[in-house]
Amino acid sequence: MKMKHLLNFLLLFLLLTAAGCSKKEAPKPVDNHPDTDPPKTEQVYGSLKDTNIRYFGRWDFSNKDQYVSYWGGAYIKVDFTGTTVKVKVGNTSDFYAKIDNGPWISYKQSSGTINLTPTPLTNGTHSLSVAQGKDYDYQFKFDGLVLDNNAVTKVPTVMSSLIEYIGDSITAGYTCDQANVSDYAWVASEALGAEHTQIAFPGIKLTSGFPDAGMDVQYLKMQSDQTKTQTGDWNFQAYTPKLVVINLGTNDNNGVPDAEFQKAYVNLLTLIRAKFPDAEIFALRTFLGVKSSPILAAVVTRMAAGDLKVHYIDTDGWLKAGDYSDGIHPTAAGHIKAAALLKPILEPYLNGTTPPVPVPDGTYKIINRNSKLAMDVKGAVTESGTPITQWTYGGGDNQRWTLTHIGAGVYKIIGVQSGRALQIENKSTAAGAALQIGDYSGSNDQKFVISKNTEGYYTITSLLSGKVVEVGGQSDAPGASIDVWDNNAGAHQQWSFEAP
Repeated sequence: MKMKHLLNFLLLFLLLTAAGCSKKEAPKPVDNHPDTDPPKTEQVYGSLKDTNIRYFGRWDFSNKDQYVSYWGGAYIKVDFTGTTVKVKVGNTSDFYAKIDNGPWISYKQSSGTINLTPTPLTNGTHSLSVAQGKDYDYQFKFDGLVLDNNAVTKVPTVMSSLIEYIGDSITAGYTCDQANVSDYAWVASEALGAEHTQIAFPGIKLTSGFPDAGMDVQYLKMQSDQTKTQTGDWNFQAYTPKLVVINLGTNDNNGVPDAEFQKAYVNLLTLIRAKFPDAEIFALRTFLGVKSSPILAAVVTRMAAGDLKVHYIDTDGWLKAGDYSDGIHPTAAGHIKAAALLKPILEPYLNGTTPPVPVPDGTYKIINRNSKLAMDVKGAVTESGTPITQWTYGGGDNQRWTLTHIGAGVYKIIGVQSGRALQIENKSTAAGAALQIGDYSGSNDQKFVISKNTEGYYTITSLLSGKVVEVGGQSDAPGASIDVWDNNAGAHQQWSFEAP
């Protein structure tokens, strides 16, 4: 029995030794679907897991099975190989697709799997953009792409700068056949070589409480529906625009007092600055001029508080009656026209060049557009407190003014004869406050924002009050007083700066 146990032990020992000295071979992998399965170590091309697809706009990525944007003009970009591509969407809406450098193709009231290449492309690498825009139904439910077998995606060309637009139906391209991809915001951004987002919704006011939530509240939200103020907040860390362009106020003309609107506009500018500390912010005069005075005053209020990255864009004269489809909303051609005027204003802030100043430093005579008379120190008196009037230009030093640009379109204006500064009497912020000369101290009542309109004339705005310099009573008579008033774009509030 002992001998039997000993033999078994020796046999086991020999087997273990042989196993330990032999070379083991790794098992060979089994490829069950070599022609259709994606590489196990790579992403699934075209799916929601595909990190080559780039998203622009406000997107909700919380559902791993479907990515959703609730704002018009949201879009995706990706490069792909092969000859065909389809997009899978989870809702019925209007979609637009652009392949390579071709035109935008419309897919109206489409859903499910949309074939973007009914005529196959040539084999190779192609670029794809897909956008959404359907009046009040701004939802883009993206489920992925369908590519050719063995096709792959690649990272698309993505512009280094991003512009965010905040607006209403005008910024959303309402009434245009291709909506968001044909509005001034999209067209200007594409011409500038910048990516863009459009936080815009038809019918929305800036000001909340009249009666729905306005953009002063909805701008913070993930969703665009102005009646759903309790939807989730947007994560402002998701992207950072270099420029922010605001075009709001047209709908506030219906029942919102100017004072309430101006307060809401100041609050929105302050909010945007808190979210994007380095962004240049541009407040557009609404194309129809609605609420232009409180918009300008709100911008000046922020500038007076020290924010010199806020700018007012005077759009007076940009669009004519024939540029509108219904008297309110621009046609596609009107949007192209507005984009062409906006582009050179934004361009220096994107490419890092020094923006041109409204008026170069120098000495000028300042002529009123309405009366053709010159800004004049009354009676050629040099004492502090002497009022400013208009008079026939005679070449005297009391009618000559030296402009010095302080920054962001802000100037001090010094009378040549007296060496004293143009200022608001008693530092008043009231409409009708008179202009006079006084010793320069650098206070805001002695600083003026100068902006140029499309016809070559300028608006001079008090940095103290946000009111514009005008000839009182629209008078064209010599000796009429010059004061400040709410901006109404009248010729008596417009000036030219000419060589004396």
